[in-house]
Amino acid sequence: MMQINPQKFIAISEWLGLSIPQRAKKSPAEKLLISIRATSKCRFNSSMRLKRASKIAFTTTTILSLGLILVPLLQNSNVKLALASQVLNMMQIFLAVAVLVYSIVMSKAGLDVRAEKLNESGDHLKNLGRELDREIIHNSNNIATELEKYNKRYSDLTTDTEGHSRLDYLFTKLDMPNDYPIRGLRRVYYNVVGLLGIGGELLLPAIMLGLEVLFISDMLGISNMLPQIFHAPT
Repeated sequence: MMQINPQKFIAISEWLGLSIPQRAKKSPAEKLLISIRATSKCRFNSSMRLKRASKIAFTTTTILSLGLILVPLLQNSNVKLALASQVLNMMQIFLAVAVLVYSIVMSKAGLDVRAEKLNESGDHLKNLGRELDREIIHNSNNIATELEKYNKRYSDLTTDTEGHSRLDYLFTKLDMPNDYPIRGLRRVYYNVVGLLGIGGELLLPAIMLGLEVLFISDMLGISNMLPQIFHAPT
């Protein structure tokens, strides 16, 4: 009768996501160090996410604005347009309002300022983690007496800025395999969830730009996707 190797069974179970790998026991100082490193990484991920959102917003408003300029220029040219003039005027109003609302919303969000603060918070936490790591290596016997000081500094740094999102924490766990052993199908699942989260951020800008491209394409007669009622009489 074939015997099943327990270690191999555990490895297969972990790869299939049926069980979570057991982490080695950590001292209170080591647990705090992991928390500091994870929070620092989350801050950097959050900063990059906000910077990405700011760049997407800038690109979206720029392209929408170019479309807003292109429509009246083509109307005043000798180019034959496939859409009725009333539809073109309506689209100009829509693009103008879309650019205005999108710009105001992004301005109120203050993405660049928030991203910079989160990046600074990540730098401070990273420096704190390095100090604690040196303390653990060189002063391991007396680390318990210093731990309260590091806990207070960690608490102060994490309350100074806004928190990170679950998506930021998800990517942090994927980027720290030594501290968060995620393997096999569970890792694939987390990556898919992360990519879907990024895709969700791109959905609204993609829809707005897609509608603009569709409208201009129909206007120039390249495509014929809009209802016939929008087209100029032949």
